[in-house]
Amino acid sequence: MIELLILYILNSRERTVYALRRDIIERFKMITQPSLGTIHPALKRLLAKDAVKFTQKYSEGGKKSTYYSLAQNGKKVFKELFFEDMSQNPTIFHSHLSARILTISMLDKESRSEFLDELSKNLELQKLETQKSLDNPYVEYDEWQKGVISETLNEISSLMALVERLKVY
Repeated sequence: MIELLILYILNSRERTVYALRRDIIERFKMITQPSLGTIHPALKRLLAKDAVKFTQKYSEGGKKSTYYSLAQNGKKVFKELFFEDMSQNPTIFHSHLSARILTISMLDKESRSEFLDELSKNLELQKLETQKSLDNPYVEYDEWQKGVISETLNEISSLMALVERLKVY
């Protein structure tokens, strides 16, 4: 997920690692607030894939700074990462899905449509599986558990509605 966010941010202009972290937090704080210890390894992975490049510049005071920018291969790597299978683990799924939806504008129209269609199918399946769990006569849920499962169904329905609205764009 962090690689997607880095590529998205670098798509507009070059940044130092500190500016990159600041911009990710400003724009995506609802899903992540990465540390420099998370960003540095992600940048190394992206450098290894030739998705980003760096230059070193000296300030007027003589301080050397490293600036990262999107390499020619960056959009291709972004698309590959974007379409990687998402974890079905609910604790990870929602943050990864949010990262994809928040960065979807970097894709071409056909790729956005492909992603949203596939997402619609996956959410429908997730909704059916969740409802099946709730309706299972062999499992006794207490009121708290029923409430959480019902809220999960509401969240899935909200995501499905969002996907339908995004398909219009």
